[in-house]
Amino acid sequence: MTWPFPKDAVPASTVTEEKKELTSWTVSTYYKKSIEEHEEYTKDGMTIIRKTGWRGGSWTVSTNDGNPPEFDFTEVPGGDGKTDSISIYDAYGNNIEEVELNETWDGCWEDTEWPDDMDDEERERLEELIEEEGFYAIEEDGWYQGDSATYIWGPILIEGDNGYRRIIIADEDGSVTDFEEDE
Repeated sequence: MTWPFPKDAVPASTVTEEKKELTSWTVSTYYKKSIEEHEEYTKDGMTIIRKTGWRGGSWTVSTNDGNPPEFDFTEVPGGDGKTDSISIYDAYGNNIEEVELNETWDGCWEDTEWPDDMDDEERERLEELIEEEGFYAIEEDGWYQGDSATYIWGPILIEGDNGYRRIIIADEDGSVTDFEEDE
């Protein structure tokens, strides 16, 4: 067959993609100090976890059905064991298609989890390096940044451009429920 092919010689696509319009929602913490970011650094089979707490923050969460985001609560690693947090960047599923950070502000605590099998001398050396040059100096020492996660908890505010406003929280079983402020 010569180019260009006649229209009837090329089969029409049998796959039709339904493109859904996404709806954007602003998701933020209702109370201060309800965000913790975990960054993992790995070298020689050991992992250091840097935890940074933020005073506040917000994200744009896009849904594929026009409805507010349907979150699943999870447990914060190293937390209190309650299923009362959202791993915001792992929130995909249900009706959530996209999550984008708007801002976090005022880092107000920082903690480091050191490997149990790291000897004291190496830990002290790294602590001194971090003190003198900042946390990211460990990358120059051969540590590489791996996974990271950000957890939000407590009452969580969901707002839409259409005036929608809902504050959710986890109940005792980790299910979504409406937050009611104490009078």
